[in-house]
Amino acid sequence: MFDSGKKNGLKCLVYMHRWTKDIVARVRTDYVHEMQSRYRTAIEELSHRVDSVSGSERVRLQKQLTKIQEQDIELLKYEEKVHHLADQMITIDLDDGVKHNYSIFEDVLAPIK
Repeated sequence: MFDSGKKNGLKCLVYMHRWTKDIVARVRTDYVHEMQSRYRTAIEELSHRVDSVSGSERVRLQKQLTKIQEQDIELLKYEEKVHHLADQMITIDLDDGVKHNYSIFEDVLAPIK
């Protein structure tokens, strides 16, 4: 489970049995970059809407805008970590077990519970 952090900027499930050496790069380009684009669009739209309303609606939109901005910042930091791993084109051996393979990518994956 690729997980950007506590702000839930991105979560992406990848099955280990379908692992290829370019999967991290694909997660980065297909999901991380896509979410960054969506967050930027949402931030721009909410910023315009916040300026045009008042009262409780403005407060609600401002909270929503703050949350999305925090997710965007989290995802920016996460993208740097994923980029570093994607450049390495790491392959895994299923015979090594889940814990060993998970530890290779622990910076970008959700903790095992």
